[in-house]
Amino acid sequence: MTPGAIQTPSGVQEPELVRVSPSGTGRSQVVYAAVISMIIIAAVWLRWSGLNSQSMWADEGFTTWFSQFSPGVQWHLLAWDNGAPIYYVVLHYWVSLFGNSETSFRALSALFSTLSLFAFYLIARKVWPDRLFVSLGLMLYSFSFFQIWYAKESRCYALFEFLLLATIYCMLQYLSEDGALRLVSVTITLSLCLYTHNMALFYLPGFAVFWFLYPSRMPFATRLKKAALVGLVVLIMYAPWLPTLVKQMASVHGYFWAPKPRATDVFNTLFTFSGLDIYVLQDIRSHLPISRFFGLRSWTLLLLLTLVACMAGTWWGVRSIDRRKSIALQLWTLLPIGLVFVWSQISTPVYVERNLIGACALMPMILFAPIAVQGGNLKKTFQTMAFVLLAGTVTSLSMHQQKKEDWRGVTDYLLRIPEQRRLVVVLQPYCQILVNYYSTGLFKSYAQPEITGLVTDFHKPPSGPGIFPNLQAADPEQLLSQAIETKKFKEIDVALQLERLPPRVQAIPEFLRSHCSSVENIGFGNLGVSRCFVRQN
Repeated sequence: MTPGAIQTPSGVQEPELVRVSPSGTGRSQVVYAAVISMIIIAAVWLRWSGLNSQSMWADEGFTTWFSQFSPGVQWHLLAWDNGAPIYYVVLHYWVSLFGNSETSFRALSALFSTLSLFAFYLIARKVWPDRLFVSLGLMLYSFSFFQIWYAKESRCYALFEFLLLATIYCMLQYLSEDGALRLVSVTITLSLCLYTHNMALFYLPGFAVFWFLYPSRMPFATRLKKAALVGLVVLIMYAPWLPTLVKQMASVHGYFWAPKPRATDVFNTLFTFSGLDIYVLQDIRSHLPISRFFGLRSWTLLLLLTLVACMAGTWWGVRSIDRRKSIALQLWTLLPIGLVFVWSQISTPVYVERNLIGACALMPMILFAPIAVQGGNLKKTFQTMAFVLLAGTVTSLSMHQQKKEDWRGVTDYLLRIPEQRRLVVVLQPYCQILVNYYSTGLFKSYAQPEITGLVTDFHKPPSGPGIFPNLQAADPEQLLSQAIETKKFKEIDVALQLERLPPRVQAIPEFLRSHCSSVENIGFGNLGVSRCFVRQN
């Protein structure tokens, strides 16, 4: 092979023309460094500020409860869940060091989201060291409302995205220069991805395509051998989890709440992953003079065409090496979305945007790639489009409104009720965990009423089958009837999450109206509290 040549997937050599951003003057370097520093400082502040500004919601409630158990117990219990173990193991030791406050639980995600900023920057510089491309790409990634939202949630998504980015960076390092340590790093990070989120399985085809398509001096035959070696080692490392995964898949096939996705869901995902809150932009459009000429469909189509044009901006008029780079990034990003969509059509629907957060990681790069590879007027056109998209991202972030379930507010309300002879009933296990978490933690100084539900011991791991008692099989009317008949309580307060309720639970309000002297209903968004005033003889 001739020096400085690139081996294509077909084995044909072609000269490599390395695109290097001009070094510029010392002053321009200082300005560039200052811009990158300011972007990162702003991004870090956005991720770490207000970690406890909103209540934890149901899934985070599960996290607070699950993190108390040892890694061995967690591994056993996950056979009845649909999660992977790494995040819970790390969080178990994190909480033991930093406490179990809301801020502590969410700080781990903020940390990994912060590390992802640096991983994104390193990848962008390695793919195309064009300063404007790197700066704008980092800005879009940093100010994405979707990224910031999950940087403040006590779930595995921020860790999962960081590990996906780390795997891509390790691959780039290895493809640029062969080395045993670099190959080991690819193997380890890829294995950690699989152990962090089961949806990582849908990323494997994208990783394979990226490995073979991304330009490298490494011959195709060598890449094939190394891929087989990495695949074999990863399979061996992942094998202990496979029996649990099979049990989880059977459970998910039996019941999962996600609806079957439509094509519009994919479009909305592309907007979200591009940093655009489609609802915010629609609201802005409705207040502009053009709204009388551009309907909602036209406006959405215009945004979609802008995204497609940015992705297609590297398909013509550029060097083949840049085209292959761009296509490798695009396929890695889009393949998981497409595969999960198809799977959800032919099998159990699992299409949930937050489970695809990794596909969001490189979206800024594939949108702004034309800035790095095009020239002349086309480059200026794509620069203009990039600034428009970035303006939409910043606007979406500043106006985005999203609220978590306010179990903190519900618990505070329940504990402030002056009546002492009362019973608090929280039937849904995840929600009962949160009421217990807040009542024994943040509000432990309040007078504690008797609180009951399906979970009877918050510190003892269940013996199974199942992590929690089955809400579908619960008989809430019997529980409430027994409480009323004891004459022990003057008031019974029932707190519910008012979504996806089994029929028996949906009948609770009617049951209370027929068995209580009066009922008062208080709403907390999609949560509700029904105060039943028991008839006194």
